[in-house]
Amino acid sequence: MSKKPNNVPPAGASKKQRQQHIRELARQERERHEKRERRVRWAWQGGIGAIILAVVAIVVVVIVTSMKPSVTAAGPKNMISDGILFTAGENGPAVVETPAMEEGGTPTPTDYSQYSDAVNVIVYLDYMCPYCGQFEQANGEMLTSLTASGDITLEMHPISFLDSMSQGTEYSTRAANAMAAVANYQPEVFLDANAALFANQPAENTEGLTDDEIWSILQSAGVSDENVKKAIDEGTFSTWVGEQTDRAMDENLPYLTGDNAAPLSGTPTVIIDGSLYQGSITDSGALAKAIQDAATQSGGSGSDGSQTDAPATEEPSAEQ
Repeated sequence: MSKKPNNVPPAGASKKQRQQHIRELARQERERHEKRERRVRWAWQGGIGAIILAVVAIVVVVIVTSMKPSVTAAGPKNMISDGILFTAGENGPAVVETPAMEEGGTPTPTDYSQYSDAVNVIVYLDYMCPYCGQFEQANGEMLTSLTASGDITLEMHPISFLDSMSQGTEYSTRAANAMAAVANYQPEVFLDANAALFANQPAENTEGLTDDEIWSILQSAGVSDENVKKAIDEGTFSTWVGEQTDRAMDENLPYLTGDNAAPLSGTPTVIIDGSLYQGSITDSGALAKAIQDAATQSGGSGSDGSQTDAPATEEPSAEQ
């Protein structure tokens, strides 16, 4: 048998009693409603509070993280300037050995005052850049020969300027990482490896070479240290490559002096005794003349701040 509900007025209740009962039910309902509203409000406020606390926590973490000093990646040996330097040796170009830039450190630009008997040539390049390939094909052997003879010093800066042109494979970074490994483990074959990579250069807007293909090409150029292969596979110097590329693009290049001072804007960028070379990238005669003019005007290096004017031609020297 079912029980009589408590909210039903007693039998024989008067009209007044029924009205009082309805008012009481209404009061009870209002109280229940108010209690529900308070519970919802507390839950909502509590949820908002939790969300606010979570957001505040995230903001605090972001602020604290941003306040931490940025830590730069360790670089390869023989590239403490962010580039690798060659001078005349007994059997050809010789590497100027340097320690690696330590993690959290900053690069040390080459002091060219100690190389005042030679014209100082600095090249910024990207292994995906077709103009860099053309520059290497036209001038690579000449620059190697002039370095071997002591007429110039040659400093090479591989960067990752064109990662966006390799369909997501970041070929520029991977190739520069491989060459950083060569500089670290077998610097004596760096110039040969550089020439070999450009001789097998992939076209822009392709995936580029695979890591195994890069390693095979480097082996054909005389690279034999398995540590180079390991560095290629693990991307050991990839972070450093990105950071030194950012430095080149965000800060004035340390080798451009006076009114020429500016960040990197394209590749290849060639600097001769402190001045930006603006001549043809495919005419070795034009580059040779610019080097000869620099030797004549400054007696070698531009370490005293003197500048030379490179012959202007219609062909640009930098990737736009």
